[in-house]
Amino acid sequence: MLKRLLAVWPLWILWLDLLYGFFLNMGKSLSMGRAISPKSGLPLSPDIAFSWLQVLANGGMIVAISFGFLTVLQLSRAIQENTAWAFSPGRLVGLVAVLAFSLPAWWQWGWALWDLLHGHWVVDIHNIRYLVVALLMPYPAWLTIKLLCRNYTRTKPQSSEPVIASEEVNRVE
Repeated sequence: MLKRLLAVWPLWILWLDLLYGFFLNMGKSLSMGRAISPKSGLPLSPDIAFSWLQVLANGGMIVAISFGFLTVLQLSRAIQENTAWAFSPGRLVGLVAVLAFSLPAWWQWGWALWDLLHGHWVVDIHNIRYLVVALLMPYPAWLTIKLLCRNYTRTKPQSSEPVIASEEVNRVE
């Protein structure tokens, strides 16, 4: 269990950051009424509507990513316990959600390293939360691909040793 926990702790950190960001976003939308109002005293309705649309979109993303992280955690447990893990449409959607969430980070870090090699400082170290999340973002895609490869090699049917034709003839006689 400790081995699995060590392998998935970045997922938990990213999930907690998603929740933290969601609650910050929700708090900002709730405090909209205390924002500076126009001279008429009524807040602008597009501001209210758009702030809550952002909360709903953020909440939907958290639900999708949470489901994907749960799927990766289930796959990790199945591999560690050496139990069968069947692919269902829901599980595939969860794995694709994790890959869609995490694979762009590989692309961004690749360009960041390219720029860094060419003398451009592109990493902001002033906000530690964003830096930690940026460093952990590529991990879910790597973990998912690694677990899928282990699941494939673990469940791949083992072929028997090839039988030489002369041995087969001897067996029949």
